[in-house]
Amino acid sequence: MNIRGTHRSVAQRLRLTADRRLGAGNFFWHAWKVADDRDRPLLFHPDTTSEHWDRGELTGLSLDDMRRTVIRYAHWYRSHGVLPHTHVGVHTRNGLFGLLHHIALTSLGAVAVHCNPRMEARTAAEYFTRTRITVLAADADLLAATLAAWQEDGGATGKSVVTEDIRLLDETAPRPSGPLPGFPYRHRADDLVMISHSSGTTGRPKAPMFTHGSFFDGKRSRLWTFPSQREDRMLTALPHSHSAGISYLTMALLLGIPTLVLDGADGASLTRAVNRFRPTFVLGFPLTLAEVDVTRVAPYAAQRIHSWNGMGDASHERHIRPLTALGARREGRRRLPGSCYIDGLGSSEMGMVLFRTVHTPHSDSYGRLIGRPIKAVQDAAVLDADGNRLPDGEAGLLGVRTPSVTPGYWDDPQLSQESLSGGYFLTGDVVRREPDGNWYHLDRTPDVIHTADGPVYSLPLEEVVLLTTQALDAAVIAVDDPDRPGFSLPAAVVLFRDAVDRSPEQLLDVCNTALRKKGLRPLGALVVAPDRDALPVGPTGKILKRRLRETHAALLSGDPVPAAAATAHGAPGLTPARSE
Repeated sequence: MNIRGTHRSVAQRLRLTADRRLGAGNFFWHAWKVADDRDRPLLFHPDTTSEHWDRGELTGLSLDDMRRTVIRYAHWYRSHGVLPHTHVGVHTRNGLFGLLHHIALTSLGAVAVHCNPRMEARTAAEYFTRTRITVLAADADLLAATLAAWQEDGGATGKSVVTEDIRLLDETAPRPSGPLPGFPYRHRADDLVMISHSSGTTGRPKAPMFTHGSFFDGKRSRLWTFPSQREDRMLTALPHSHSAGISYLTMALLLGIPTLVLDGADGASLTRAVNRFRPTFVLGFPLTLAEVDVTRVAPYAAQRIHSWNGMGDASHERHIRPLTALGARREGRRRLPGSCYIDGLGSSEMGMVLFRTVHTPHSDSYGRLIGRPIKAVQDAAVLDADGNRLPDGEAGLLGVRTPSVTPGYWDDPQLSQESLSGGYFLTGDVVRREPDGNWYHLDRTPDVIHTADGPVYSLPLEEVVLLTTQALDAAVIAVDDPDRPGFSLPAAVVLFRDAVDRSPEQLLDVCNTALRKKGLRPLGALVVAPDRDALPVGPTGKILKRRLRETHAALLSGDPVPAAAATAHGAPGLTPARSE
């Protein structure tokens, strides 16, 4: 617990903790009201479209700066018909714009409908249509692409939506001549404040809803545990259209933590940002953190880092260990070499990380360990297909009960109902709980490999493949079993950071030797991906296993690898190695 030496005093945090009106829809105004340093630069947002963005002075926005901008945006929105409960789309690569528009909209009582800028145009257009937006603020090119997609589908949605270039809006939105009536809006706990979307890795992106009360649940207690010492500086590489991105920026503003908001983050840009900003803790989805080349993190920056925070899907040991070798952490009063990696399992629907474990350079428990549920989780269970609790040691569906969970999916009551079982929300994960109380993440339900001998879970196999090959990334997927129609076998697709030519046959052999030693199912095949296109990821950085299954379904049937993969790259690494 953080008591002394923090950006916000004990008295300030007590005021925030005790104020029951504080929630997801008005957090900014409470952060502004409690602060006594409203002119201190707090949010830093480099223009990553500039070649030398990590050089020169970093200017930051203060709470007062943000307040003035939010009021201008809110005035523009209100003058364009935005009222309480109006759905407004926000579609931008600019993380700072995304946050400030979110605050402006929720301060009007409207609903911010966020969309990842990496989402395909047709998918984004359908998502905005489905969520019934009436106004859309977006980057010029994203706006044009969305309008074109609507036009292709008949044009009805595009004609009924007020649209604006988000950068032009920023440049031209005037200040109101006086106070805005009824501003900021007074929310009820069940008022809808945001619709975000899931990763879309298993199909059409779902649209979970978040309310003023539920999306803030769990954050109140974190006012005392979130890293907020005066020396703390946060770097977030999370997609800022995602509920996780909004959630962590909420904490940063409430606690007055200097924060760098990084757009379009990949490993290389994150490394540059670490060297420029010198944060004490870094946030990102697992792939972004995995791409960090630790040899390029400058010693003066590395020594400041005490923790890395990965969230969403659990992270692999192969990706965690290089990061924990950097920096220094505190255990009690001792300062020890090496940082922490705080690994959290959550989902878009949960509104926050639900399981948490901490790794250090001395950790020896990995194997997809996700630790234990956080305090905000009222109950967690391993369930069978009928909703019955399973005993420790057995794999099953993860069901949780927590106030932070989405109240449902927008305009999809059937999906909302299907996500519930016996009062538990089904997260879509396959897990196992051990007698010592620790939980392990085994798979996502659509990715389970159904072999003739029973289900095989892909994530423990990936853990071994990554450690054995030292690849940058890998996916284990189901491919058709040529000897048992209707069943599948596991195959791995691996991607290396460098372009060194490697033998898939040798890699397959060493992987299967390691898998057998662990008592795990050996692979039927292994493919070396020549580039990221051959191991594709979705808008939030999750591997698109659905697409890989389609591409490699016939990998073991004797047919060649699909022509598009083989002829496009012409690399011997795309020749599958079969396991006999």
